[in-house]
Amino acid sequence: MFDKDFRITGKHANYWKDLCELAGNVPDREQHANFKIFSAYIDAYIVCPLIGYQYDRKGVIDNSEEGNAGMLAEVISKRRQELKYVYQILMLVDEESEPDEDKRLYRAFTFSEENTEDKQLIEENIKVFNSYFLGGLEVLHEQFVEQCHDDDDYLKTMFDFVRRFYEEQDSEAIKDGIEKILNQ
Repeated sequence: MFDKDFRITGKHANYWKDLCELAGNVPDREQHANFKIFSAYIDAYIVCPLIGYQYDRKGVIDNSEEGNAGMLAEVISKRRQELKYVYQILMLVDEESEPDEDKRLYRAFTFSEENTEDKQLIEENIKVFNSYFLGGLEVLHEQFVEQCHDDDDYLKTMFDFVRRFYEEQDSEAIKDGIEKILNQ
């Protein structure tokens, strides 16, 4: 898991490029007001699935446009622990793709691809992870690329985004949820 090259095409590849600062990927402000919010593709790959989940947004690869973006396995493997952590969180909380709590626990902590059944489960789970990644790309692209036209728009959008995320985090509900899990 998280040990292979990762590549996407179409509009999501373009969204990924629009959101990330990379050599040769600096925007021409006169042609496109584009505010990069990630320093590398891997940063977006770690954060976007959580944003996709938070906004209840899953994406489906759309190859109708030109575009191509990806990462080498070497880059992914350096941040594998972070990716596994995000993966585990999503597998635990995503009741839509697996309503049974025991099965969610199993899928969150199954990493061995030695037997065919577990390998298939992991492949299905990676599809869920990647669909949330695409959904997160869509959310961030809409907010930071499509709606930001100047520095003031960008700063306001960033402030609103962070404030909204902070307000959605009900710390008492999180504590209660943790206690419920620990007391089972």
